Amino acid sequence: MFGKNNNKHLEKPSIFAGILLFICPIYYSPVYAKPENNLTHSISKYTLDNGLKVIIREDHRSPMVMTQIWYAVGSSDESGNQLGISHALEHMMFKGTTRVPNDEFTRLSRLYGGSVNAATFTNYTNYYQLYQKDFLALALEVEADRMSNLLLRQQDFDTEIKVVMEERRQRTDDNPRALASERFRWISYPTSHYRQPVIGYMKNLNTLQLNDLKKWYEDWYAPNNAILVIVGDIDTKQTLHQVKQYFSSIPAKTLPQRNDVQEHTNIGYRYMEVKLPVQVPNLFFAWNVHSLATAQNPQDVYALVMIKNILDSGITTRLQNNLVRKQKLATSVSVSYDPYNRGDSLFSVTALPVEGISLEEIEKALLAEIENLKNTPVSNDELNRVVTRYIADFIYSQDDIAGQARMIGTLEVNGLSYQLIDQLQQHYESVTPEDIQRVANTYFNQNNLSNMHILPDQKK
Repeated sequence: MFGKNNNKHLEKPSIFAGILLFICPIYYSPVYAKPENNLTHSISKYTLDNGLKVIIREDHRSPMVMTQIWYAVGSSDESGNQLGISHALEHMMFKGTTRVPNDEFTRLSRLYGGSVNAATFTNYTNYYQLYQKDFLALALEVEADRMSNLLLRQQDFDTEIKVVMEERRQRTDDNPRALASERFRWISYPTSHYRQPVIGYMKNLNTLQLNDLKKWYEDWYAPNNAILVIVGDIDTKQTLHQVKQYFSSIPAKTLPQRNDVQEHTNIGYRYMEVKLPVQVPNLFFAWNVHSLATAQNPQDVYALVMIKNILDSGITTRLQNNLVRKQKLATSVSVSYDPYNRGDSLFSVTALPVEGISLEEIEKALLAEIENLKNTPVSNDELNRVVTRYIADFIYSQDDIAGQARMIGTLEVNGLSYQLIDQLQQHYESVTPEDIQRVANTYFNQNNLSNMHILPDQKK
């Protein structure tokens, strides 16, 4: 049975033996952990002999289990004419193996009430399965199976590459803001592979071949290039035993060298103007900054996160209050920054002006807000309010098992440790007004800035 392997002569229980559980599931009384103040007190990390990292967290609040496997390969690892290959392979990972052919993977998940999906990003490709706890073994077996036995067939590739092309058309080519954002990354990341679109360009998708995907799969999909995160109503010891049962026989591989994702700072001011079929002009700003993985002083990163939240984390924060509500220059303003990146990151601002307001006017107002951060210390009251709200939001984001697994995997796959989860609160609480002012003066200068004006195309 899936829940437990009672046959000592059978190394791995059959994937179809799990049907018995659908009729007669194994019930057991879970061991409930005492409430812990720190998330990592209930997390265990192991590394199998083949290099697979396994991180298990018990959470007994509901009888569910989330498994996420994170492969350390994404669009930033692609080069030449193969842009988009990681995402194309992600699609093919659902097309069957030698043991679970065709669409049986998806059918099994529906049969047992599961939810499965995947996503490709710049630094990684991850796959998740959510099941009732009794079907953890099913999730592990099919995941281990497609790590090493994927059946890459021309008939599936011909269909799926058309699906990917249509996805590109709908999400990027027919979306002016998405298309502009894609172009903007080429000036904001002039030397880093982060400038490459995850989905690739249409010319790349047109030239990708099945053999290209086979080699990509053979090169990168290996236990020593993967992190398996399991969170839910499980027993750690029993779960680790099941993981070893399904994954330990998969051999490690010699992995290719990953592309560099560090960016030069103070490379010089970059400006681009594009005309696209938008109804109103758009402004894109981005400063090149460090992440926790690349910063010499981690305090810079925690300060950048707080600056992001000072500027934009609610209707009472500075950009919303000053530019949208008071000065009525913008209809919307948004700030983004990813501190948990394998390489360098961007501190980005996008804005839509009110009708009759030029991009130059809103650009001037935005830069004035940045200059205010440089020249005038943030009050302790404002900083404490922002820090408190941010920490509360972070804690709430870890309330469900999907959020927990996502945070653990994000940290680990980007070269950080899951143990950072328990340290983040004190790090953010340690940010001072002096840190804010110092970091603003360090990073937010014109030599570090990319600027794009998106103007309505008047052609009819």
